Amino acid sequence: MSQAYEKRDLGVTASRMIKDGMVVGLGTGSTAAEFIKALGERIRTEGITVYGVPTSYQAHLLAEQHNIQIVTSQTIDIAVDGADQVDHHDFISKGGGGALLKEKLVDYRADRLMILADFHKFVEKITKVFVEVHPQAIHSVQEELSQYGTCVLRTVHGHPIEEGDQVFITESGNVIFDVKTTVEDPVRMERELNAIHGVMENGLFTRTCIVIQRPRGIPG
Repeated sequence: MSQAYEKRDLGVTASRMIKDGMVVGLGTGSTAAEFIKALGERIRTEGITVYGVPTSYQAHLLAEQHNIQIVTSQTIDIAVDGADQVDHHDFISKGGGGALLKEKLVDYRADRLMILADFHKFVEKITKVFVEVHPQAIHSVQEELSQYGTCVLRTVHGHPIEEGDQVFITESGNVIFDVKTTVEDPVRMERELNAIHGVMENGLFTRTCIVIQRPRGIPG
């Protein structure tokens, strides 16, 4: 089974769990996009109404294309999102796509969080942590993050910054550090990272969630 098919299948599976009238947090990324498309198909064929709270401009535009009504509600019934890594305790690493601040604002506000993950996202321990940082704190934060592992300021090209490179800027106007490390205690590290002056948010998600997975080799 191809990875693309797995993502579509996960999106369809999650869409079936949404009820008429729900307010749904709409995640960012390729797997979350498949959920938005599948939800739009239910709206088209079944006539249900779903209200969406997007986590990025990308999710916002896709939701509008699929007739999901965009709202700014403080009450979210369920958020549906993807993951970069999922450890054996169902703790999540997110932020590879650069929307981690808005994702966490929505995902942590929702009554329930559903994470969609194909087989290659599962790891014994999280090794990639993404940290969104205020631009004025780049140097001081980088020094502190380096204590955790290899710390790289993200560029638009995805490689370590070189002369002339453009730094990646999030929708919130911040920068992102990609940290390679081994996370022994995600709950503690999430708290520690957010205590660093200048860190706006980090991509460790340790709240209780429902992980929907499609193991490799399971036929559709």
